[in-house]
Amino acid sequence: MKLLRVSYFLVFLTALSCQTDSNKSNTMNNIIFKDKNGNTISTADLENVTGEVRYEILGDRPIDLRANQLHQEGRELGAAGKYERAILKLNEAIRIEPEWAYPIYDLAYTYLLMEDFDNAYLYYQKTNQLKPKGFWTVKAALYSLEGERSGIFPKGLYLYYLNIEWAESRDEKIKIARIIVERVPDYAPAWKELAHLLEDSSERLYAIEQGLSKNPDPETKGMLILNKASILDMQGKKDQAIQLLGELIFSPDVSKGSLELAKFSLKRISKK
Repeated sequence: MKLLRVSYFLVFLTALSCQTDSNKSNTMNNIIFKDKNGNTISTADLENVTGEVRYEILGDRPIDLRANQLHQEGRELGAAGKYERAILKLNEAIRIEPEWAYPIYDLAYTYLLMEDFDNAYLYYQKTNQLKPKGFWTVKAALYSLEGERSGIFPKGLYLYYLNIEWAESRDEKIKIARIIVERVPDYAPAWKELAHLLEDSSERLYAIEQGLSKNPDPETKGMLILNKASILDMQGKKDQAIQLLGELIFSPDVSKGSLELAKFSLKRISKK
């Protein structure tokens, strides 16, 4: 059997080596997905996709060194709970690099930790204005804080939700997420966390459908769809998974992070 396998492999390699450049080009441009509007995704489109997003950079030029230093100092002070000093550092970094979203985003987060929800909302808005296609979790933050401001969600919900990220164990994360969906069932980000954390595929799919039905923000929606595509792929429903990912990629409100992850997932699934 080993000799037969080697012989078959050699024949396969010989056949590949005889392909014309045109055939190779056609292989690289195989259409993976095509929607009803004629938008297509080929293997060539996904060739250099990594699934990574560089949020920390500013356009096509390097960040001012002093601004970068002040930003890092502000982050360190914030991590140490020295919020007032962190705010001073972050504001100075923003003064030097007003178009750089990162210190503005961290300023919003600092105000959130201080439970100054009005200023947190203000600076998440400013971050979103600079990066309308998404920047880290700014879309989920705005969705949450806007819900709190309008009375749809209880005050402080988003800050409590972040305990899931800070929790050390998976069980603790699940416990917090379950508490949220029991008390605030319309809060999509908590359903997204359950979709990611639970092991049973039927429970995960239930959480996904619940989250998608709650009018989620683009970041949360993207992650829910990515999780659903992953489950479908594991269930052997490759075509359905590809369809979901392709639709997400061409969705007009897809966030930058979800877009790159969807492309990477599509690349991985299509190679199977």
